[in-house]
Amino acid sequence: MGRTPSFLSYSVGDQVRVLAAVALLLSLPPVLVVIRFERVRRFLLRASDVAAVAIPGDPTPARIVSATEAADRQLPGSRTCLVRSLTTETLLRLYAFTPDHRIGVTKGSDGAVKAHSWLEFDGEILIGDLEDLSQYEPLPPLNRGTNS
Repeated sequence: MGRTPSFLSYSVGDQVRVLAAVALLLSLPPVLVVIRFERVRRFLLRASDVAAVAIPGDPTPARIVSATEAADRQLPGSRTCLVRSLTTETLLRLYAFTPDHRIGVTKGSDGAVKAHSWLEFDGEILIGDLEDLSQYEPLPPLNRGTNS
């Protein structure tokens, strides 16, 4: 098994994406406690559309997902699937990718309702895939625009 590459060995574009992912992964949990998800998402998607003109590069969606995953691995603690998918969606929008943000629900073995968030793009799951994802009943995709 290979070692995780050093941050300094990343390209400048990858470094910027990882740092942006770190900022989002750390700031979103407390923000989502006090501000509704829909408002936070709408703000982030609008901001990413505006900032896109200043962000260089043309990474693939997989490369952008890798930035979120690399940042998440290096941070202490854990983040929810909602925070990881919203972070990735924001970064994807910087490069004009518009994934479907999906949320699904199921009942756990204890009868409690469980929810899960993931992103789909071109028919593939980018982030948030689970072995038991098929047990989640998907809600309609969140609006691809900023009017979610």
